[in-house]
Amino acid sequence: MKNSYEQIYRSNYFSFDTEIDLFYSYSTCNSTADDWLETTNVASDNILKEVSIIANVPTYVSPMMYKIDPFSKEKITDIGDEYYDDSFSYGGVYINYVNKLTQVSNGDIKNLTLTYRSKSSSLVHPTSSFTAAVQDVSDGLVDMSVGPFWITGSYWLFLLYLII
Repeated sequence: MKNSYEQIYRSNYFSFDTEIDLFYSYSTCNSTADDWLETTNVASDNILKEVSIIANVPTYVSPMMYKIDPFSKEKITDIGDEYYDDSFSYGGVYINYVNKLTQVSNGDIKNLTLTYRSKSSSLVHPTSSFTAAVQDVSDGLVDMSVGPFWITGSYWLFLLYLII
């Protein structure tokens, strides 16, 4: 990193004691900090009309998404019974991102409720909690799913099935 001609910055999202060293560079993306910090371009029109969104979280992938023990305030990174208990709050990068989207929507998104994927979708798709989460969207149980999704061959077949 010190040999690079790109100016890089250590992310302050993770504290130094986490031992997670995440760096970023504005010039890599042909950008500046102003491009990322500017919020004046957010549409002021209330396009979604104060919508309430229910979103499932497919699994835990720390530090991206996890639950927080309400007593110890520690991250829970291995899924147990608390995953199916909505009284345990979620934390992580993706969670903070969707919460920030709600905040900058200026009331366009009235409420964002985070929940778990259904147990039945996990039976339908036992090998992928992410595909199970998408099944919940397809079934109308939730409006969206939060996480690192990408299209794979099985997703194409799944999407084709949904279209037909």
